[in-house]
Amino acid sequence: MPPSFDFTTFPVLTTERLILRQITPDDAEGMSAIFGDPLVLRYLNQRPLDTPEKGRELIDYLAGEYRQQVGVDWGIILPADGRLIGMCGAYKLDRANRHMDIGYHMLPAYWGQGYATEASRAMIGWCFDAFDLHRIQADCTEGNLASERVLLKCGLTEEGIWREICWEHGRFVNLKQFGLLRHEFKMP
Repeated sequence: MPPSFDFTTFPVLTTERLILRQITPDDAEGMSAIFGDPLVLRYLNQRPLDTPEKGRELIDYLAGEYRQQVGVDWGIILPADGRLIGMCGAYKLDRANRHMDIGYHMLPAYWGQGYATEASRAMIGWCFDAFDLHRIQADCTEGNLASERVLLKCGLTEEGIWREICWEHGRFVNLKQFGLLRHEFKMP
């Protein structure tokens, strides 16, 4: 069965406390704040996006993934003030095998408040339906306990460890792999 989502209109998702909407060039400063923060970068292998110009480059890259119909990335917004507090996305769409990867990043001031879990659950539910997926998967650097908690709260199961698969901050690190099958997913 072909997916119902055709990439013509960007999906806006709403939750109890959040709006997930398209990331635009107006979000360049917010994206550079997220990906310029050393706490966010602790478990990522990327250079800091320490200027709005670098934020715009990331936004352009994400828009390209959407145009190529292989990924959807949302800004996580607080409705009261329209503030960008994070982003989440689904990427590496594999239509033949009906699976996709997910990820999320939040400004540290908003950690521990359930926002990443709330946004991820909405994204996961939407992706299962929109792309008729069989599986959603994610990975995180071993030791990133906060990210592990988000994935487990969203219903993903830890499936294993890829030993020393990534080079982060001058060393090889292990990645924990998580997966969720469609029949296992339950909306809250």
